[in-house]
Amino acid sequence: MSSMDAAHRDEARIEADPVLPTILITRDFDAPPERVFQAYTDPDLVVQWLGPRRLTMRIDRYDARSGGSYRYVHRADDGTEYGFHGVFHEVRPGERIVQTFTYEGAPDGVSLETVVFEGLGDRRTRLIAKSLMDSVEARDAMLAGGMEGGVREGHERLDELLRGSAAADEHRRIARVFTERVRGVAPEAWESPAPCEGWVARDVVRHLVEWFPAFLKSGAGIELPQGPSVDDDPVAAWTVHSEGVQALLDDPATARGVLSNPHIGEVPLDQAVDRFYTADVFMHTWDLARATGQDERLDPGKCAQLLDGMLPLDGVLRSSGQYGPRVEVPDSADVQTRMLAFIGRTP
Repeated sequence: MSSMDAAHRDEARIEADPVLPTILITRDFDAPPERVFQAYTDPDLVVQWLGPRRLTMRIDRYDARSGGSYRYVHRADDGTEYGFHGVFHEVRPGERIVQTFTYEGAPDGVSLETVVFEGLGDRRTRLIAKSLMDSVEARDAMLAGGMEGGVREGHERLDELLRGSAAADEHRRIARVFTERVRGVAPEAWESPAPCEGWVARDVVRHLVEWFPAFLKSGAGIELPQGPSVDDDPVAAWTVHSEGVQALLDDPATARGVLSNPHIGEVPLDQAVDRFYTADVFMHTWDLARATGQDERLDPGKCAQLLDGMLPLDGVLRSSGQYGPRVEVPDSADVQTRMLAFIGRTP
C-alpha cells in the first residue's frame, strides 16, 4: 500500500485551495459505496456519527432526496446548541450528494457541498467531499474554528459504524444459512456422524454454542444469553446463542470495543467476532449439512475469501491443531472443494 493510500485509509485528508474558497476532504472506508451513502442519508445512522463525540445530536428533519431539506442541532454538555440547516439539490443513490450548508451562528455564510462516493473495488469506497464558500476569509474562519478536528472525529465514528454494520450484516447472512440447516435436521439425525472425527451432528452445534461465549467473556468481559442445553434442545440452544451474537454486533458500541487474547493480542471486537467466530459458523455449515443429508453448497465468494486468507498461514494453522491434515484435491477443483480440503475435510 502506498503512503498516499495509507493516509487516505487512516484519517480524512483535508486540503484548502490556495486561491479558491474551497475545502477538499478525502477519505477511504472499508465499506461499499451504497453503505457509505446510506450512512450519509439515513437519519437513524447520521445521528450516530456526524460531529465530535463530545456533542450530542438532535435531528429536526432530514429528507435526503433531491429537493429535500435538513436541520440538526449539536448540543454541548453545558447546554450550548449549534444549529445547522440546508437543502439537498441532488441526491443520486450510491453516487453523489449536492447540498447547501449553513451554520446558524453565521447565517450569511452559505456553502455548497458536493459529496462523491467512489467505488474502489473489494467493497471499499473513497469519499470525496468538496465545499465551496463565499470567500477565502470565510473558508479560513471555518478551518480556524475547529472544523478539521470535527470532520476527522466524525469520520472516525463513521468508520466504526460501517465496520460494525459490515460485521453484523456478514453474521446475519451466514448465521441465517446455518439456522436453516439446524432447523432442517430430522430428530433422529442429531446423532448421525459428522465430518469432524468423533463428532455427531449435535456436536457441531455444541461446538459453536460453547467455545465462543467463553472466548468472548475472557477476552472482552461480555456474557451472551444462554439457552437450553444442546442435549435437550439443539434448535433452541442455537437460536438463543445466535440471536445474542447478532444483538452484540448490531450494537454500535461493539465497533469501539476490544477483545484481548494472549494468542492474538488486542483486536477490535467486531473484527474478532467476524474473523474467528462468523468464519467458523460458515465452515461448520458444511459439516452439519453433510452429517444430516442437507444442501452442502456454500457461498463460493466466501470460500475464496477464507481460502485466500488461510493459505499464507498454512503452517501456523496446522500447528495450532485447529485443522486436520490437508486433503489433496486437484488444482482444477472448485473453490468450495479446495477450501474444505485445506481445513482437513474430505469433500
